[in-house]
Amino acid sequence: MQHWRRALVAACFLFPARAWAWGTEGHEVVAHLAAVNLTSRARGAVSALLGGETEAVMAIAANWADEIRDDRPDTSSWHFVNIEIDADLHYQPARDCSGGNCVVAQILRDEAILKSTAPAPQKAEALKFLIHFLGDIHQPLHAADNHDRGGNLVSVSLRRGRPESLHHVWDDDVVAALGRDPFVVARHLDHSFSPAQKREMMTVVSPAVWAESSAAIAKLVAYPQGREGFDNRDVEKDAQVAGQQLARAGYALAGLLNRVFQ
Repeated sequence: MQHWRRALVAACFLFPARAWAWGTEGHEVVAHLAAVNLTSRARGAVSALLGGETEAVMAIAANWADEIRDDRPDTSSWHFVNIEIDADLHYQPARDCSGGNCVVAQILRDEAILKSTAPAPQKAEALKFLIHFLGDIHQPLHAADNHDRGGNLVSVSLRRGRPESLHHVWDDDVVAALGRDPFVVARHLDHSFSPAQKREMMTVVSPAVWAESSAAIAKLVAYPQGREGFDNRDVEKDAQVAGQQLARAGYALAGLLNRVFQ
């Protein structure tokens, strides 16, 4: 195991696992995949802001925004946007992002900070938020709602008959079905796309478009009829969709940072 991977494994024991979007593993997958698609200039800038080898510090920072939520409750609404699936799926700020407090608006604010002349500590915080929020906005149940708190009020039986929320299944179970090592999962996903496909995903620059795409997937995949019969076959099927969303998040993050630090 490379030195930075040993450091990353050790660091994971310092931070408690939290049951928020994608869980810790999913967010680390996004960070790993983004890191290997950064330009040399962007890698250098990220390394300088976060203080270490780029891929390692990005993976460690990937869950920071969840870890601080208890101490900074004002940031909680930045992790999601509620686009109701029984309404127009096009993002409407006045309807979907009250007071500008949602993941779409916060991504734009953090990007603006990175482009500004703000002090390095403020830029480092904005960068850590972006690493996390690009994952959040691509989790379908963090972009859509069915009057059920993003699937949190939908109970399904999966593990030996024990009920879980649909949101939790998407946070953890569908990601775990891809594999247990975020580094390996990220490399596998990265090898699954052609250079042209990667370029296309890296050129999408609108958080609103990311949110709308995620909401559509929630409506078509995460909220189908008969969810009471959810079983391991559904997990395997949904894992393929989750893998694509994690990849889109990683490429979107890489594209955003490459543009910011060009």
